[in-house]
Amino acid sequence: MARPSCNDEEGMENNDQQSYLEWPRLSSPSFSSSRPAPRWTTILGPCQVLVFPQFLSVPDTRALTDYLQQEMKIQIDDKLDPTKPRPVKIPRPGYAFRDNDRIQFDSPEFASMVWNKCGLRDRWKELWEHPKYGLETTQGQSITSGTRNNKRIRHAVGLSRNIRMYRYQQGQSFGAHYDESVEEKDDEGNDVVSEYTVLIYLNGEQDSDLIGGETVFYPKGKRPIAASGGTAPTRGGGGGKKGAGAKGSGNGNAAAAGATRAGTGGAGGESGLIHTLPNGGVAVKPERGLLLVHKHGDECMLHEALIVQRGFKYVLRTDVVYEP
Repeated sequence: MARPSCNDEEGMENNDQQSYLEWPRLSSPSFSSSRPAPRWTTILGPCQVLVFPQFLSVPDTRALTDYLQQEMKIQIDDKLDPTKPRPVKIPRPGYAFRDNDRIQFDSPEFASMVWNKCGLRDRWKELWEHPKYGLETTQGQSITSGTRNNKRIRHAVGLSRNIRMYRYQQGQSFGAHYDESVEEKDDEGNDVVSEYTVLIYLNGEQDSDLIGGETVFYPKGKRPIAASGGTAPTRGGGGGKKGAGAKGSGNGNAAAAGATRAGTGGAGGESGLIHTLPNGGVAVKPERGLLLVHKHGDECMLHEALIVQRGFKYVLRTDVVYEP
């Protein structure tokens, strides 16, 4: 059964999809011999899920959080009746359940700022040139080739102009799903196609009252566990595709091996950033400034955002886009 397609506009609170406030001007990364640049860490791999710590500085994440909070107040909070309970989100057939607040706006300028000024272009170039990522292949395809054309190398050209911001409050989550690959136009009118989801966490447990809200990936599908635990995924969508039981990414075996390595050792495992769940999931904890990228479209791995147990979780979301 084909997985139904869906998009991140489904159920959006703001129909006009614009920014009412001026977004913050982010800074350039500042690295030196005393503060060397962080490096990519493979979570599931070699290039299915990767993280880059401290991608955004503390001042930048704080500025974005302040901006997000103000936009959420204008677009969502001020429109709610304080005398009535907050509306309960109703699951839609064929879509993953999600009840987090989200806004989005179209801005090639913001996308360019994150890609160029904040240094993601240079960080992405490291993946093209590093033997561990750029030359190692997954099912015969390098990280720069994508799924739509196996005959030539295709390069990333920037970030999607569709900027999304998420706020998860206590008790909110986003069920197991697959992210879509989307075709769009860049700011010069050229066709581009998204290949990787980009998530930048604006806060974490160490610097806020947040508990929970991990992003979990399932290399071999989400396995049922004991009755006292969770259940298998039911719906997918809302920015992805329907979760389909035990079906995972097309590179499940290699990804599973990567999950074992990530969960038992390495930079991520030692820091407590990554841990393995009883249902087979590999969980990544939110951390201020952390950049997480993962393949989407036909090669997307089943994933979800777990319930926030306390506090708020703030996330910036966009996509890496490639030549068609």
